[in-house]
Amino acid sequence: MNIFADIRFIYAGSLVVLSLVILFIYSERKRKKRISLLVAGKLNKDLILGFSPLKQNLKFCILILCCILIFVGLARPQWGMQKRQSVPSGIDILFAVDVSKSMLARDVKPSRLERVKLGISNLIEKVAGDRLGLIAFSGGAFLQCPLTLDHQAFIKTINDLQVGLIKTPGTNLALPISEATRSFSKDDSDRFLILLSDGEDLEGEGLKRAKEASKDGIKIFTIGIGSDQGSRSPTDTKTNSNNFMLDRSGNPIISKKDAKALRAIAEATGGKYLPLGPTGEGLAEILAHLQSIGQQKKKEQLSSELPIERFQAFALMALILLFSNSLVTRRSGFRENAQVLLIFFLLTFGGCLKNDAVKEAELAIAQGNHLSAAKLYTDEINASRISEKPIDPKLFLNAGISFMEAGMMDEAEINLEQALDSSFNDPELQSLALNSLGNLYYQKTNFWLDRQNVNMARKTWERALEFYESAYNLDGNEKANRNFLSLQKQIEERINSLVCLIYGTIWWDRNGDRERQGHEPFLKGSVFWDKDGNGEHNKSNEPSLPTNEYGGFQFEWISSLYPNSFNLDSFLDENSSTDQGIALVPTFPPPPPPFQENLVVNHLLSIDQAGEKALSITYRKPPSISGKVWSDENGNGEYEENEKGGSSAKIFLDRNENSKLDENETSHTPRGDGSFLLAIQPGRHLVCIEPENPDANVTFPIQERKGYFVQLDYEEMAGNLNFGIQDNHNQEKQDQPQDSPNDHPQQNDSSQNDEGESDPEQKNEDESAGQEVNALYERLLQEMESKSKPLEQETRSSGNLSAGRDY
Repeated sequence: MNIFADIRFIYAGSLVVLSLVILFIYSERKRKKRISLLVAGKLNKDLILGFSPLKQNLKFCILILCCILIFVGLARPQWGMQKRQSVPSGIDILFAVDVSKSMLARDVKPSRLERVKLGISNLIEKVAGDRLGLIAFSGGAFLQCPLTLDHQAFIKTINDLQVGLIKTPGTNLALPISEATRSFSKDDSDRFLILLSDGEDLEGEGLKRAKEASKDGIKIFTIGIGSDQGSRSPTDTKTNSNNFMLDRSGNPIISKKDAKALRAIAEATGGKYLPLGPTGEGLAEILAHLQSIGQQKKKEQLSSELPIERFQAFALMALILLFSNSLVTRRSGFRENAQVLLIFFLLTFGGCLKNDAVKEAELAIAQGNHLSAAKLYTDEINASRISEKPIDPKLFLNAGISFMEAGMMDEAEINLEQALDSSFNDPELQSLALNSLGNLYYQKTNFWLDRQNVNMARKTWERALEFYESAYNLDGNEKANRNFLSLQKQIEERINSLVCLIYGTIWWDRNGDRERQGHEPFLKGSVFWDKDGNGEHNKSNEPSLPTNEYGGFQFEWISSLYPNSFNLDSFLDENSSTDQGIALVPTFPPPPPPFQENLVVNHLLSIDQAGEKALSITYRKPPSISGKVWSDENGNGEYEENEKGGSSAKIFLDRNENSKLDENETSHTPRGDGSFLLAIQPGRHLVCIEPENPDANVTFPIQERKGYFVQLDYEEMAGNLNFGIQDNHNQEKQDQPQDSPNDHPQQNDSSQNDEGESDPEQKNEDESAGQEVNALYERLLQEMESKSKPLEQETRSSGNLSAGRDY
């Protein structure tokens, strides 16, 4: 048995050694011959200083021995055997995912394709240690992700799948099977294909190709997606799209799951068919089965005997002889020998001469004490500054990474920036610093996301992407590129899982159908979070957002848990909040029972999941009443030109229809000219009047109830609700002459005593006389009312009601 792994170096070494010996003998003879021409042989020691044939021969022998050791080491001497056990790798699994348009159907929420992507991503840990690959197919097929152990890259490829990825329309189940046959390793006996589709094989070649794949040792498992009843397929990927694919007759195309075709393909290769299930149960069962196969394979350890390499000892001896050869000189003092030994020592054990602080820092990192390591690197940096020596940029880099691992982000960023600034002539180190800065901002992004601060998370996320991209562009740093691709999708998905984009408009809904028409104007205002649910904006703790000039608004609702709900309300700007003196009021959709519609004061937004939520905020003009109150001086119930309007009365809505203004009923005083315009709630109301003078009479309307019944809805108005009031007390005041106090001195004197005070007896006589006058006045009024005629006036009625005028 040959102990050398490569015997050619033995032959080459023998030739080199023989050549050196011949050359040495020839050069020695020639040297002696030249010396003999000058000095006799007996006088060599006396005349030639340092002459020693013994040392010359010893030096040559060391050189020859060194060459022999080098070539022996290169020949890799081997003796002795050692056993080595190896664990075989896992199995190879290819996923073939249907990306045809039928996968947009929503009989599985949120869609067939999205459910497949979520199912694979959530269950990927079940096949840890196995090589995974991905094939996308529809009317064509291609290998989207080759077989790899990098499951993060595989998940990224899964997430990038979308309908329309393959331009060829249709579904051909034979194509992914053919692609899988070409993609599997020929020497692997455990090859599995998981085909996920709704099973609509438009070409009908799937079963035939599956039988051929079975001969190649490929086992196919099929997963059916969708319902047996089928569903319409949208024309685009929007989750709220209402545009569906139609056939040539204009009828919607219904896509159904073809379980029969998928089961036939699986059984033809010895595989199994299962439906996906609401939460991916079918896929989970198949992956668990494949994982058990992979685990069984890993238990079958392979054992082999390998020879032990012995070249290390020969290489070390050759190195020692090479340095010792320089010691064998004719004149060698202590100083020269010490220099040679020092060089040898530094080259051999230089790795052990690291600075104590750096060595301790590396030991601290190995023990997981990153904060201590960071402080040790900082001490070394400060020592270099004190001694005014150049600071190694690697110290900044290592300190920054250690601070980052210790969670001290500010100190980490300072050191990494310094490493970047001090390594302008070292692209590799700069690339490492940029990648570390990307990692730092990635951790900051997760920090802000944990606190649901999406705005800050987006800023740090963008910085991280910039650093990763710069590192890759600098020297093609593949690690930074992988970080870039992983972070770009990972953080985006995490942000999207927290954010619901809420948008909408505010407009005047004139017809109340909650669908904006072209003639209905936008309203400019603000929306606010009604935290206390009272329908009023509290500026101190309820944030608001102004709309644009077209009434549009958009904001993000951030939550770590869905579904949830909150109250949203709005208010209008002053220039758009009224119409002809009547303020527009918000209208709200009817709430679910048992809430009462008239108690709703805001919009209750129920958010089922992150994504987008549209909201329409509508305003309408409330019902209104208008009319005039006049002073009916002659009491005939007819408005005449010489009669003026009056405001000495109160208009009120009589809730209990008792024709009296009660405490719980609000009232309104007309303007100075007697006119009034009031906004009221939708519904049926009785509009009444109450004069300020209780002795005044309401001469119009002439009905007993002295009011108007109105039945109004939004955008409606009841006009000409006029009231006539005869107040003879005011008339008497106007008819009486304006006498001065001195016009009737005798009367004044008779009613007062000498001290200027009123006489009580005289006062009682005056009060009795007044009561007689008032009694006579009331009888006169009753006679006038009995002789008065009803006033005819056009009115608009909403129903046959007794008592009162209807509007």
